[in-house]
Amino acid sequence: MAVNDPALTRLGWNDTFAAAARNWPQARPARVARVDFGRATVVGSQGIEFAHLGDQVPAVGDWVLLDCDDIVATLPRTSSFVRGDPMEGKARKEQVVAANIDEVLIVQSLTNGPNVRRLERELVLAFESGAGPVVVLNKADAVTDGDIDAALVAVAPAAAGVDVLVTSARTGAGIEALRARSAGETVALIGASGVGKSTIVNALVGAEVQSTGDVRPNDQRGRHTTTARELVLVPGGGVLVDTPGLRAVSLWEADDGLSRAFADIEALAERCRFGDCSHTVEPGCAVRTAIERGELDAARFDHYLRLDAELDEVERRRQGRGGAKAPRNFSNRA
Repeated sequence: MAVNDPALTRLGWNDTFAAAARNWPQARPARVARVDFGRATVVGSQGIEFAHLGDQVPAVGDWVLLDCDDIVATLPRTSSFVRGDPMEGKARKEQVVAANIDEVLIVQSLTNGPNVRRLERELVLAFESGAGPVVVLNKADAVTDGDIDAALVAVAPAAAGVDVLVTSARTGAGIEALRARSAGETVALIGASGVGKSTIVNALVGAEVQSTGDVRPNDQRGRHTTTARELVLVPGGGVLVDTPGLRAVSLWEADDGLSRAFADIEALAERCRFGDCSHTVEPGCAVRTAIERGELDAARFDHYLRLDAELDEVERRRQGRGGAKAPRNFSNRA
């Protein structure tokens, strides 16, 4: 399990994982590339193999330990992109989309203009994951320069402090910059169906490793050419995790992610006269003042409140009782 095994280091193996694997000296490490019913496709020093899951529940990107062709352990994760697994429109359990990731590329298409409310949700989950988010506005070849400028303005409040890249996976515009910043890392691509995630993967790899399809002309939605989460090796080092289009971006245990994605609102709330300000009728409310002055978009604040309420409801269901999570406290003032 040496850290300097080139086949493993190319996949992201490091001292942290090696230390966690010491309790299984006879097992060999591999990284999960895909999970199917009862088995996983893994890749390691011996190349691509199939392994039985046993009682393990790994996700794509996990490091596992193998004894023959059985997975005997899943190593602790350094990060994970987790969403609520929606059932009947409500998140009732967690779903790990990708594990041990360094960067999350949140891909949106420029053809319909960015979906800012969806982007805010995706940023909450990306921040919560422990990986660094990057917003990718794709399909620049299909729109005008004016459309691109308008999209950059639209996403600026949601993506404050986050890198925003404009790309065209079909023409190659922006792909070199994306490849340079992602070199040697584990990168997960997240977004709706049809935004061009698989085309970006192919462009970064330099080969048609993922199938792609046209979008429907009436609504620009894709046809789910990626049907399962998959780990793809990048020539020269690093891995990509391509994901199926996420129709639902449900939250799950993301209080820290909410705070980071809406840091502007929480900073304003700290300046309210009252620490328990509801931002509705109290005097000296910095949030409401910012909205009245045009410094804060009322729709962004409303969405923040909805997401906070959604997290509250998720916590109630997780706890299995009527109680809610502790209320958000923006100030230590009495």
